[in-house]
Amino acid sequence: MAFYGPNPFMGQNISYSFKDNLRRFLTSKSALNQLILINLIVFLVEWIAEILLSITGFLFKLDPMFKEDCVARFMQFLACPASGSALLHRPWTIVTSLFFHLDFWHIFFNMLMLFVTGKIFLSYLSNRQMWITYFIGGICGNLLYIASFNYFPAFASVVDDSLALGASGSIMAIMAAITVYKPNHQLRLLLIGSVKLMWVTIIFLAIDLLSIPKENAGGHLAHLGGAIYGALSVLFYLKNINLFKKWFHRKPKKKKYATATNFSYSYRPVSDEEFNAKKAETQKKIDAILDKISKNGYDSLSKEEKDFLFFESKK
Repeated sequence: MAFYGPNPFMGQNISYSFKDNLRRFLTSKSALNQLILINLIVFLVEWIAEILLSITGFLFKLDPMFKEDCVARFMQFLACPASGSALLHRPWTIVTSLFFHLDFWHIFFNMLMLFVTGKIFLSYLSNRQMWITYFIGGICGNLLYIASFNYFPAFASVVDDSLALGASGSIMAIMAAITVYKPNHQLRLLLIGSVKLMWVTIIFLAIDLLSIPKENAGGHLAHLGGAIYGALSVLFYLKNINLFKKWFHRKPKKKKYATATNFSYSYRPVSDEEFNAKKAETQKKIDAILDKISKNGYDSLSKEEKDFLFFESKK
């Protein structure tokens, strides 16, 4: 099995095996890949645990509620409670709940949203900024959920039994952050065409706001809490407010310059001549690799050539 996609350099097509793509995904330093992987691993552990509980209950003829009781305890241990006293006894849940999902469709749609918004986010901002936005945005979402359930009388009867779980608050933080940073980024939607990112985000936020009186009020409040953090963090960064600027500041990358005996580091900007020379050298190497593919096939490439081509295709 292989993935087949367009080559952005010469209009040709290059196939990547499933094994190559899986290896790159698992070893990638991308914050997006790592966040998705953590969420999937946690869900896999949940799924395996439920299967083992079902088998154990059947083999030992345990009470039919055995599995449900164990799952409920597991949820209480990882999901974020609305009750302030319960949170004091399980403070870690304000973070663990960001990676804990209820069922397959819950994690499927959350990871789909994370992938789409995360790809846009990393097109303009850094891995570090994504980690910060995911964690602090999710925590802010949980805090708004907790505060709302303890302040508004409408939730008084359910506050002791309510739990929040899932990555959606963190995802809305990422979505709101990149929307404030690049509101006019174009999204291509099926059956609709090109739409500005800001309109998509506004629709999602409007749905959350209007859905609070209906079901899953805690989830919608967490979405809004995450979005508020994401939007404010970038807004304050753009306005040059120091606290958020420190968190979101993109540090210039160190560039190595060869000397006779060692490598020195400098922040000296690259001149137009150096940039064009490097670009021409890279294109020459790409042309040589593609010529090799056309003559002998993709499998004839060395590991270094495959990695180089894959890296350049992602730029």
